[in-house]
Amino acid sequence: MEWRIIVPVLCLIGFLPVPGNAADNSTTNSTTNSTTAFEFNIVFHINDTFNETYSNMANNNTITLKNKIITEVSQVYTQLKNFQRFDILQFRNGSIVVDGKLYFNSSDSKPSVANLTQILNNGNFTFKLLTNLTSITEVTTTAANTSTTTQAVTTSAGIAVYNLTFKMTGNFTNDLSNMSSSAATNLTNFVVGQLDGVFKNFKSYKRTFIRQFRNGSIIVDAGVEFDKVSSPSATELAKALADGVRNGVVKLPIDTQTIQVTDSTGFTANKSPVLASMLTALWMTLASLLLSAVMH
Repeated sequence: MEWRIIVPVLCLIGFLPVPGNAADNSTTNSTTNSTTAFEFNIVFHINDTFNETYSNMANNNTITLKNKIITEVSQVYTQLKNFQRFDILQFRNGSIVVDGKLYFNSSDSKPSVANLTQILNNGNFTFKLLTNLTSITEVTTTAANTSTTTQAVTTSAGIAVYNLTFKMTGNFTNDLSNMSSSAATNLTNFVVGQLDGVFKNFKSYKRTFIRQFRNGSIIVDAGVEFDKVSSPSATELAKALADGVRNGVVKLPIDTQTIQVTDSTGFTANKSPVLASMLTALWMTLASLLLSAVMH
């Protein structure tokens, strides 16, 4: 019988492997381990100017940036043996906000959110990471195969971060929504300088940063950092800022009734001393005029 007839027959009955379909145990195991077992949403901020083209994920500049960040971030997570991959979903304005996902297989235990956050914040990158804004949440799957997120972590080890919100008298302009604009940059520097003057009286104070400005007169969303071992209470911070406004130390037209300071437990404190004197009213008017000059 000719070999061109015998060979196909042997392949069919299993004596010879069929070209292109060979499989062994290592391939099977690899496939099993490649199944995603744990998934996390990850958001981090890069201290750089946001380019509008980054909103288009198909743009060549965006693709280049995406590939660069994926390569560098993936490298730091390879120390976890069950790490699969890191993907970027989109870029947003606010310096450069990166929305992505981390995937891990079942070859090792589920990594903790705290550990994932620490690994990223301690990473050595060619870009500047704003570590205080890192947020990682675990994605859990329910019986309906719908996803929910839990266990958010937004602070780095040893640092206590307070959320600070207040409203200032003034006209909100659209360019304040873009934190890279000259108006937002000037206002940020001025506000931070004024808040530094108040919070530096606490010996554990590290810094204040502005997250965003919002419409409603001018609403300021900020973060205030202290050493965790000797950090003040949210109530103390709210009182210090309100007193600074009342005494004229803070040259910002802040409506003290809107001051809110929230600590890591979710407790929110506010302090609104009565500002009824003619002197205070005059000071608020002058502060408002100064703020307008700074913005322009």
